[in-house]
Amino acid sequence: MSTRPCRVWSEPTAPGSVQAARDRLHLEGCVAADEARLRFHRYQPTASLGRFEAVCQAVREDYCADAGIPVVRRLTGGGALYLAPEQCCLSLSLPRHWLGEGDTLTALMARLNRALARALQSLGVPARTAFPNDLEVDGRKLGSGFLAMDAEAVLYQAVLLEDLDTEVLLKVLRAPREKLSSQGILSARQRFITLQELSDAAPHMEAAKAAVTEALMKELALEPVAAPPDRWMALDQGRSPPAVDPGLLEDWSDQHQDHWEAFLSTAGGVLNLRLTPDAEGRVIEKAVFAGAVHVSPPDLFRSLADALTGAPLDAAEVRLIRRLRTEAGQTPGFGPDELSLLLRLALGRRSEQALGLSNWQANRLMVHRVTGNETARQILDRATVMLVPYCAKPAWCRWRHEDGCPECGACEVGEAYRLARERGLEVVTITQYEHLCDVLEQMRARGVPAYVGMCCRHFYLKRIHAFRHAGMPAVLMDISGSNCYELGQEDEAYEGRFTAEAQLDGELLEKVMVWVPKLPDSS
Repeated sequence: MSTRPCRVWSEPTAPGSVQAARDRLHLEGCVAADEARLRFHRYQPTASLGRFEAVCQAVREDYCADAGIPVVRRLTGGGALYLAPEQCCLSLSLPRHWLGEGDTLTALMARLNRALARALQSLGVPARTAFPNDLEVDGRKLGSGFLAMDAEAVLYQAVLLEDLDTEVLLKVLRAPREKLSSQGILSARQRFITLQELSDAAPHMEAAKAAVTEALMKELALEPVAAPPDRWMALDQGRSPPAVDPGLLEDWSDQHQDHWEAFLSTAGGVLNLRLTPDAEGRVIEKAVFAGAVHVSPPDLFRSLADALTGAPLDAAEVRLIRRLRTEAGQTPGFGPDELSLLLRLALGRRSEQALGLSNWQANRLMVHRVTGNETARQILDRATVMLVPYCAKPAWCRWRHEDGCPECGACEVGEAYRLARERGLEVVTITQYEHLCDVLEQMRARGVPAYVGMCCRHFYLKRIHAFRHAGMPAVLMDISGSNCYELGQEDEAYEGRFTAEAQLDGELLEKVMVWVPKLPDSS
């Protein structure tokens, strides 16, 4: 196989906006010059958004603004990153026609991530790839690879963690996802590992860059040339960023807007959909797809949203499926089935409004279905157990870490206990994650048909495997106020030591519990 030249060079640390502009320019330049370019670089503290993420779901903008940390959007997909000088980053761009037809988004990202892992292995670092795009050592994240592919060019980006300030990371990112390991759940802090932590196995970064260069060149049949493009140092933030769907910039949590929202956890990342119905609730006026995922072509989500715009609600899924059949899209870790389910979840907010809820209240329900066609009302009609989070009890309450409540009237938890008691429901205060797993397992063994509960959306997304494993339908109400993920205290909450107070929505609770019938043997 013949080789083609690839310019390879290293750059000094620069602001995130500058690095993002350089990626855009080099992606364009590789096509114009018909050449490959590999640059190693570092970021000043930056929040880097995946191409398809909604800002409000990925980063804490207020904290970033106060801390002087810019938020930039990269050209590649995946989830948000906190980038700092302690991470070694690379960007590899090359013309699309240099690759074969088999180099799909999924296949090429896997190839390049494996090459990165082999480079580290050659230096004594036991790195392995983890779908869809992580590099891990013993189940802990050491880095990630990201890919963007269009008709003309390909951009591969990767990050290796030399060191990491997890305290700042947890404040910048809204919900860095934990991982289920053979020993259980790794918290966000435990989820990461750095080259520094590998002590004797940690390579010098110049040796690491040389090994990575060699591995990538071999994988793509390229020949490294140690020469950057002319005047590369002059590249700055003057280049305009690519156009972004305005819906990705809006605050989805605004309770005064009439939208239907849904999210779905997939192997490829979390998907989100926001629908705006017309005043009569019959036609979709606007749709926005988002997610910490990879998608090709880059305008696939926009095309799907266009297909839904103007669609009668009853015809929306047919239009979505028809567009998916005509689009030659690539979506690692999810497909038409998941996108159709996401749409059904969003359209299901209409039936949840029939419970007497506003749009905003309906969006705060997490309807955990075992089969795809159960409605919230059908699940509530079968509920026999209520699960309450301990963090919703006041910090001063002596029952905060106990499975019980005196119903003293000082908080909404007492009201939840009262409403459950009136209907004959068993109530359990969940005191930590292991307790939740034990309780769900006991409920499954007893044949509990359904349950109702409260937790924050972050917790549900992070622990969704536990809810799925239990195999029972549930209606869960989102809680607000101080939650452990917003405060960066998920380790404490995981162990049952979280001291701040979350809040149950009393109005939502009352409206939902109206639809839970009294059990036959209740007084």
